Amino acid sequence: MHTIRTAFSLLLFFAIFLFPSMTKASAYWMEIHGSGKIKEQVVIQVCYGFIDDLSERHRTTGPEFQRIKDFNFFLYNAKGEKLKIELQPKGDHWEGTFIPDQEGTYRILGMNDQQPVLVRSKNQQENVRPIDFMCGAYQVGVPSSNNPPLPLMDIRLFEKDGIYTIFPYRNMKPVEKGTMLRVFNPENWEKNIPVNENNKAFFKPTMPGLYVIRQDWQDNTSGTFQGTTYAKIRYRNNYCLWIN
Repeated sequence: MHTIRTAFSLLLFFAIFLFPSMTKASAYWMEIHGSGKIKEQVVIQVCYGFIDDLSERHRTTGPEFQRIKDFNFFLYNAKGEKLKIELQPKGDHWEGTFIPDQEGTYRILGMNDQQPVLVRSKNQQENVRPIDFMCGAYQVGVPSSNNPPLPLMDIRLFEKDGIYTIFPYRNMKPVEKGTMLRVFNPENWEKNIPVNENNKAFFKPTMPGLYVIRQDWQDNTSGTFQGTTYAKIRYRNNYCLWIN
């Protein structure tokens, strides 16, 4: 069996086009490598890098790469059990592993709640605390029937005849009709897709490469983090899909 490659990406607040003249967009992303078979090791790689003006993805190292340590990763196995995934730095990525012991759906969730507050002006009411997630699924044989949404934020994705159905959740409940999702294609072009009355959205990939599906949620709870006052929390979840 060919190696299954699924990629997930988390684009952080300093990652998106800092200046209009720049063509590079830096990002964190996650790749999952495995055979899709029981008892064979699955490798999770978390990377940092950029997309150049030819839409090619490059891994880099440096201060942002070292901050991968701030992410906490968990595996929800086919039984629904929650297990901690420990990542270790290895060259141009951080790596963790697990071994599937039965057929079903294995969910992976990464969370980073240690980012500094975004200070946007001298007015503290404009400060935002970012909390970011990345999530995805790894299939072994028949998908699990007992596969509830993950806590806080989650995106579940199902494919049929080349069309993907997106089910976004917040606090384990489907998001409201009209919620806008943002889909970035491999060339980093963005499209806004609304959630319909059935709490789902659809998209069809048009080229191979990495697609990022993003859901944002603004919480108007104020507070202080790492000595800086903020007026709201911005939760962001990114589910990315690698199309061969």
